[in-house]
Amino acid sequence: MITMTAIVRPVESFRSFPELGQNLRRHYEHTLLFTGQMFVIFPGIGAVLVTEHANKYRFDVVGNDQATADHRVLKLEAYVLNETNGQRIRFDWAKAAHVPVPFR
Repeated sequence: MITMTAIVRPVESFRSFPELGQNLRRHYEHTLLFTGQMFVIFPGIGAVLVTEHANKYRFDVVGNDQATADHRVLKLEAYVLNETNGQRIRFDWAKAAHVPVPFR
C-alpha cells in the first residue's frame, strides 16, 4: 500500500484558511476521529485522513499502487482548490514511510 502525505498551506504565509476545514465538514461525508483529525470521503477518491493544524492541513491518501495514489492526489488537489474559493495554496507532497494508524 502506498501512502502520500501533503502539507497544505496558503501561499501567503501570514494568512490562515480555517474555512477549508469547515467547508470539508459541510460539503463531504466525514467522520471525526480525534481533535483536529477526520476522515473525509471524497467522490472518486474514497477516504482521506485530514489533520487540521493552526496554519496548515495535513492530508494522507492511500492507494494500492503508485498510479492509484497519484490519481487520488490529483483529484484531491482539485477538490481542495474548489473548497478554498480561489485562494492560492501550496501542496507539498511526499511519499510517507508508513501507513497512518487510522488506515490500518
